Amino acid sequence: MTKRVYRLIALVLLSLPVVTLGQETRRYRGAKVDQAATAEAQRLAATDPGLEVTVSVTADSFDKVYIFYKGFAHEYHMLGKRVRKLPTGQELRDAFFLLDDAKDLVSSKKWVKIQRPYIGAGLAHGSSAAETRDVTAIVLSQRK
Repeated sequence: MTKRVYRLIALVLLSLPVVTLGQETRRYRGAKVDQAATAEAQRLAATDPGLEVTVSVTADSFDKVYIFYKGFAHEYHMLGKRVRKLPTGQELRDAFFLLDDAKDLVSSKKWVKIQRPYIGAGLAHGSSAAETRDVTAIVLSQRK
C-alpha cells in the first residue's frame, strides 16, 4: 500500500473515537436557543438542584427533528397515550431521547424532549397564561 492509503486509514481510525464521543452532545442544526423559554424552564427546574435546562426552537417539523435524534440517541417511551389533542384541536406530539447510557429519565444525566407545538408558561410578556407556538421545541436537560 502507498503512504497515502496508510495516512487515510490512520485518519479514519483516529477520528472514530471523536465521532463516537461527540454524538451524545449533538444538537439539531438550525435550532435557536430561546432565551425567554430557557429562563422559564430554568425557573421551573429550580426545585431540582443541579438540573440545567435549555430550550431551543425550530420551524422544522416534529418528524424531521424526531428522525435526527432517533439516528443516534435511545428513545425513552413514556407510558400512556403520547399523541394528544389540544383544546384548539391541534395535535400535541412529544418524544424523549436519552443521551447517555441510562435506562430511564430518572437515572439519566442528559436527555432531550422534543415537542410540537411548544407550550410555554408565562412566555408572553411575563403573563402567567400559557403560550402555544407552532414550532418544534427541543428541551435539553442535563443533571450536573
